[in-house]
This record gives sequence, structure tokens and C-alpha cells, in this order.
Amino acid sequence: MKKFIAGLIAAWVYGMCACVQAAELRKDHPDFYVVKEGDTLWDISALFLQTPWLWPEIWHVNDQVDNPHLIYPGDVIALVYMDGQPRLIKNNTGEIRMADGTVKLSPSVRELSRGDAITTIPLDAILPFLVGAQVVAEKDLKNAPYVVAGDEGRIANAEDNRVYVRGITQVEHSKYAFFRRGERYVDPDTKEVLGVEAIHLGGGTKIRNGDPATIRIEKSVSEVMKGDNAWPTNEEQLRPYYFPHAPNENIDATIISVYNGVSQIGQYDVVVLNKGEREGLEVGHVLTVFQRGKEVEDRYARDNENVNKDSGFDRFLKVITNEKDMVTLPDEEAGSLMVFRTFDKVSMALILKAQRPLHVLDKAKTPY
Repeated sequence: MKKFIAGLIAAWVYGMCACVQAAELRKDHPDFYVVKEGDTLWDISALFLQTPWLWPEIWHVNDQVDNPHLIYPGDVIALVYMDGQPRLIKNNTGEIRMADGTVKLSPSVRELSRGDAITTIPLDAILPFLVGAQVVAEKDLKNAPYVVAGDEGRIANAEDNRVYVRGITQVEHSKYAFFRRGERYVDPDTKEVLGVEAIHLGGGTKIRNGDPATIRIEKSVSEVMKGDNAWPTNEEQLRPYYFPHAPNENIDATIISVYNGVSQIGQYDVVVLNKGEREGLEVGHVLTVFQRGKEVEDRYARDNENVNKDSGFDRFLKVITNEKDMVTLPDEEAGSLMVFRTFDKVSMALILKAQRPLHVLDKAKTPY
């Protein structure tokens, strides 16, 4: 895990080369900030910048520290100007030189245990989805290995129980994850079936080959039952190869589902988008979320000749049938998200900011 976190931060810094937008400072930005446990690079960036994912653009490599790309609780992040350009530096000396030459003294830095460097985003929010979550095609679900029975006739199986699985043909794989059929993801506009959610139940190790093979459950999120499916565990998603960045192309996606069964979506909730690798979405893409405009009744249209273009007879029919004039309000910017898992036709994303309550069918677009 430490290698994963360190690599993730290194990948963030690598993003310096890929950022094409200019980083704009917030008007209320602080001069310095003392890093606390639980902070993320995204949180700290949001204190200084209008667009947090552009933080690498103003990071300054400081030769006085061994590894300037790793930030720990207790470090002081200072905003300084070099050649007229804003730069963020790690400055644990207690002195911060401002643009006009004055020197400010920061609070004394308390030595903390180094521990782990802070992460780009809250990993706890996405780790369960990096290996566990799956979106599969209908045919793949039908052909996947399945649990035929539990040891000692158990109906529901949990940690340390054994289950018997049919359909395993790749004897070289030893680690397996268990899934159950979830909802079908359907594009709200085209009605195309985008895939089937595979609900993660847990994982285990194959201890005996054969038909059926025997798998011992080592971790269970939910009880494994007869008919549930098993797939070889794929840990490629744990590679720290992403960093927050805006897409180069125009993305216009829709939130089609949210995990945890909530109706209103907030910060650090995980959502599913109706766009995936097929449309060019990549892990690390940051999108702006727009709250879909509501449809409201226009009670004044019938009396407003500039708005209502219906003929007199059409207006007469609306009156006698009580038909209402409806108008759709414009979408309003409401937050931001970052894609952390992609499939062919859908993607999973973490809500990083929510200025308004978000809902299924809200839009996610390339930042402008």
C-alpha cells in the first residue's frame, strides 16, 4: 500500500507535464498552510487554486529537501512569488519571504512522525471499488464461474467458510473475488444497455482445483450464496498511474447510478457515468458536474405574445384541456468529480466537490 500511495503522488507530480490550463489563485488564498493528518493534495490545492487539479503547475522543486514531492503532516506549504509567478513550496524553516520582500514568520512546526505521505484524493473512498467493483457484459455474466454449494450444506457463506465453484478453467489463478448480479446500466438517451453491475461480495483463495474447485473465503463484504459468480482477482487497477487532469476532448456524460443507495449525491460519493473508454474517458479525468435544470410550469406564457407562438386556436385548446406550458431551466454548475475506474461503456467517478445537492441524471462535462 505504501508503494501504491508513493507512486500515486509521483504520478500527480508527473502531471505537471500534461497540464495545459493556467492555474488561477483564489482571491482568499492563505499565505501558508500547515499540513494536518487526513489532508489530501486535492484539499490543499483547493485552498490556493480555483482549479485544484492544476496544483502541479505552481509546485516548486525545493533542493533543500530530499523528496519535494512527498508531503507529510506537519509540513508547511507556503505561497511565494518567483520571477513574478506564484509558486507553492515546502517551507519548514518558519520564515516565508513575500513578493514585496517582507518576511513572515509561520507557526512553529511541530515534529510529527513521518508515517505515510498524504495522498492525492481520499483513498479510503475508492479503494473498495478498485478491485471489487465490476461492470460486465450480459454474456460474460452468464458464462462466469458460479458457486454450486457451500461446505457442510451452508446456504450463506462468510469468512473462513469453503465454497465449491464450477466453471473455473484457468488453474494458474489462485485469488478470486465473488460477485452477484446487480442492476443493468442503460443509457438514458440512447437506451443502449451499457453493462451489468456486478456487486462485490468478498474474496478468497482457491485451495483445490477441479470441477467444482474449492475456494476458501478470506474476506466477505456480504454473504456468498449458491448461484453467485467468481472471477480471478485483477489488481491492475491498483497501479498508481493516474493524476487529476481535464480531458483534451469534449466529454458530455450523465450520472446514471450512485453507490450506497442514496438519493442525493454529495462529496466523496461514488457514481457511475454513461461514458467509458469507448468515448475516450481515462482514469484521472476531472469533469465539472451540472445539476440538471428542472422543468417548471410557465403560467404567464399564454398572456405573453413574445414567448407564446401558438395560434389563437392552439391556446384555446390548451385552456379547455388544462394543458400546461412547461419550460426547462438551464443546467447549473454544481461540483466536480474525478474518474478513477473505466470500463468499455461506463466509468466510476468520485465526487470531489458538491456545491449543490446532486442527483442521478445530472450531467458531467469537460471543464471550460
